[in-house]
Amino acid sequence: MSGAAQEQDAWDDSGASLRRFYNILVRRRILIVACTIGALLIALVITLLSEPVYVARTTFEVQRDAPRIGVDATETDTSGSDEQFLQTQFALLKSRFLAAGVVKRLNLDSNADFMGEVAPVAGDDAKAIAAQRQRRVEAATSMVQQGIEVEPYSSSSVIQLSFSSQDPRLAATIANAAVAEFTESSVQRRFAASSYTRTFVGQRLSELKERLEESERELIEYANENGILSVTNIGGEGGGQSLDSAAMISMNEKLATARAAKILAEERWRMAQSAGGQAMAEISEDPQFIALSQRLEALQSEYQQKRSTFRPEYPPMRQLASQIASVEEQLAGLRRQKVAELRATYQLAVRDEQALTEEFNQMKTSMFDLQNRGVRYAILQREVDTNRALYEALLQRYKEIGVAGGAGANSVSVVDRARVPGSPSSPILWLNLFLAAVAGVAIGVGAAFVIELADDTVKTPEDVQEKLHLPLLGVTPAVEGNVDEALGERRSGIAEAYQSIQTAMQLATPGGLPRSLLLTSTDMGEGKSTTAAALVRGMAERGKRVLLVDADLRRPTLHRRFSKPNTLGLANVLADGAPASEAIISLEDEGFDILCSGPIPPNPAQLLSVRLAEFLDTVLPHYDIVVLDGPPVLGLSDAPLMADVAQATALVVEAGRTRRVGIRNALRRLSDARGMLIGIVLTKYDARSSGYGYKYDSYYYSYGQGHTQG
Repeated sequence: MSGAAQEQDAWDDSGASLRRFYNILVRRRILIVACTIGALLIALVITLLSEPVYVARTTFEVQRDAPRIGVDATETDTSGSDEQFLQTQFALLKSRFLAAGVVKRLNLDSNADFMGEVAPVAGDDAKAIAAQRQRRVEAATSMVQQGIEVEPYSSSSVIQLSFSSQDPRLAATIANAAVAEFTESSVQRRFAASSYTRTFVGQRLSELKERLEESERELIEYANENGILSVTNIGGEGGGQSLDSAAMISMNEKLATARAAKILAEERWRMAQSAGGQAMAEISEDPQFIALSQRLEALQSEYQQKRSTFRPEYPPMRQLASQIASVEEQLAGLRRQKVAELRATYQLAVRDEQALTEEFNQMKTSMFDLQNRGVRYAILQREVDTNRALYEALLQRYKEIGVAGGAGANSVSVVDRARVPGSPSSPILWLNLFLAAVAGVAIGVGAAFVIELADDTVKTPEDVQEKLHLPLLGVTPAVEGNVDEALGERRSGIAEAYQSIQTAMQLATPGGLPRSLLLTSTDMGEGKSTTAAALVRGMAERGKRVLLVDADLRRPTLHRRFSKPNTLGLANVLADGAPASEAIISLEDEGFDILCSGPIPPNPAQLLSVRLAEFLDTVLPHYDIVVLDGPPVLGLSDAPLMADVAQATALVVEAGRTRRVGIRNALRRLSDARGMLIGIVLTKYDARSSGYGYKYDSYYYSYGQGHTQG
């Protein structure tokens, strides 16, 4: 096949699919319209019965922490990106802690407009009253938390917070209170971060102050007791110091340095041990710590985002919790490692101090006689100087911590306060109706396709060819009124349809029109007898000698159609051996002969199996074609027996009624009986209701309205 032919086939398949889709929609248009109208009515009722909801919005700016002066150097907050920072603020704004603060600030648990009237508690049970209040507080907190919505404002550091309520004033009040609560909690968190450090350094500062005062008192008392004014000229002649004295002074300086190092190491270790490592500048600058902190912040932010949608037991939430715990454990391990290093540094400083102290004491003992009072005075003086230096250094550090804790404390500033909304944000009638219309159409279309999938009846000519894979002899339209009157008009749609079927039958076999033709159906009332009468009439008009036999020996109809007696017929010929010529009735006005069924026999199948072939051999020499109006296939053996005898068989199928499974069963039984099936006649086909518009109307409906096929 050429490329152009393949492309044409693809276009044909696509067009056929679109046509089928369109036909389904047209065929089920009433269902789709009903679903749409129903959805619109439901949406209208819900909208009219719904309480209006008002949304109050406020905007505020949240700035990241400015560079802060730390204990050892200037520290800049570089943890995380701007997006992570905003997500953290969103999580804080949506937190239950903030909602509880708003409830407490506005006393919402006792607000009848927000919570409704308080149900009285029976008796004066204090526990019951407290439990009821706690439940109302929890309920109010949940309502506030669910009502708060936050979103970034135009890709900036400005955040928009909104709150929904049926009371417009209450919505604005709660929105503004939420921002105020967020501002206060932000300030409290920043001060709390440095509160422990300030407390610890303050305690050490008090201790050093007492030590300095004590050392100064000892120096003054020793000088007064020993009458020392200056030690410049003590221990040497000519006003200079001896080598031993210089060594003592040098040793004292080393000891002071060791003590200072020990105190500093002890301070850093104690701070790290008590504060969990949060205030250590060394670990905050560690690249590994920074990476783990950023990872923890991202995981916690993701967990908070998903928490509003998923429960903690949800496997992905458990996995996130496990990852958070793992990162926290790594951070804790890093902090423990740093604390251990600081402890080792402190212990080393203690050992150094102890070693220097022992060496200093040895020198002091050996030089006691030489220096006596001057050395003791110098030691006391050095201790005073050391304590004073430590006190001043620690005092400076305490001031720096205070500055670091207070710098940029309030990073939240309100841009626009929430105002009382003048109109509700929901329900919106036109939007609800639009969505309902879309939903109704979608439901209707979906239901139409479900019904089509569940409906396995043969409805259209295409179904015969595509689903049954059988030749279609022709299609007769469904008409209103009396079908016999319609057949009597030669230019009617149904009359022309049967003429086309007759032509198709002539082309169905190599020898032309079969000599004996059986017409059967899967069930009663499908238009089989009407089809037989119409075909016989058309054949007679073309000059054929035709015999129409009512071969339905169980429910005959031919005698009623032509108003003839049914006292003598096919049953008499087959059972009693009556001459066929005596039972055949000639219809001179119609131009063909008929043979009624005769009295209903008790054993139709036995008669047909034994004598039907002989009957046909008797009458066929006198006629061009014998048409057998047979019984439906159903579950009986009559029709298969006739199909085995007749030269050709045609199956009559009513459009939109006969199921494919029934047709297949009938075809299988006819095939098992070795019947020659030449095709299917589709009857009572309504092109308009089937969705095919005027595709078949233009040809078959020229007769117009006013008749019905029987």
